[in-house]
Amino acid sequence: MVGAPRLTLPWRARYVAYGVWMAAFLAIFSIARLVLMLPLTVWVLAWSLVLTTVVTRLVCQRIDFEKPLGSVLCAFGNEIAGPRRRHREQRGVVGLSNRVAIRPAKETTR
Repeated sequence: MVGAPRLTLPWRARYVAYGVWMAAFLAIFSIARLVLMLPLTVWVLAWSLVLTTVVTRLVCQRIDFEKPLGSVLCAFGNEIAGPRRRHREQRGVVGLSNRVAIRPAKETTR
């Protein structure tokens, strides 16, 4: 049972899902109104609610009691801001390696 006794909602959701839903709704609705300049209509509101519910379900499938939302967000931030390998390869050169020393082949005598 989720929630206070006899004061439950008709669906089952963890408390973190309500916060995720609200943050997703504010982000999606703000993008729809401010970035895409969509007018305030029933259809924009309805599609914002649908997209918010889909995003919330996707996010809440990834989190649980062993992986709370904070650690998932922290790992996502570390992946985004982490150092990346710099590629300084020459274009058009195949098989050139800086790590492997290339020695002349030994001549075999018969």
